[in-house]
Amino acid sequence: MKLTKAASVVALTTVLAAPGVFAQSWQGKANDAWLDGKIETAFTLNRALNSFEIDTDVSQGKATLSGTVKTDAEKELAGEIAKNVDGVKSVDNELDVQSDVSISDKVNHAGKAFANKWNDLTTMTMIKAQLAASKSLSATDIHVSADHGVVTLTGHVDSLAAKDLAESKAQHHDHVEKVINKLRID
Repeated sequence: MKLTKAASVVALTTVLAAPGVFAQSWQGKANDAWLDGKIETAFTLNRALNSFEIDTDVSQGKATLSGTVKTDAEKELAGEIAKNVDGVKSVDNELDVQSDVSISDKVNHAGKAFANKWNDLTTMTMIKAQLAASKSLSATDIHVSADHGVVTLTGHVDSLAAKDLAESKAQHHDHVEKVINKLRID
């Protein structure tokens, strides 16, 4: 029979909340390991904390917390959670608050940079395809580049009308903020 997630959480909480029935009969390192597991489980169940960034060590009922958290509030929360685990005598909260740019911020920045690059490459490809489809333009004589939505056209065309046509085709694409037309008329 499968237990639902709610039933699993209730069962786990009941075991964790039991007033030291099992731990009272355990001694020394076994009791410390039991407490360590209870603290780590409590961190894992808390959505405000990243349990992978917090290390716990329990010795003679004293819990030592190490690792990094993002804010002072997270550090304090971790300490309070550990103090409230039945059987923990004291907590030494050595968590470091790392207020610099988080990994998620770095990932978010990398994602935006990738999206910008992808948009630029897609825009260049679409413009080149449109230029190649035009009977009035020689696409092989026109170079298209894009950088953060700014499209630059270089190379040469046969007339002012061809220069304006190429610019018009470049302007009518998503993600194009501006077109710099450096085409020469030969």
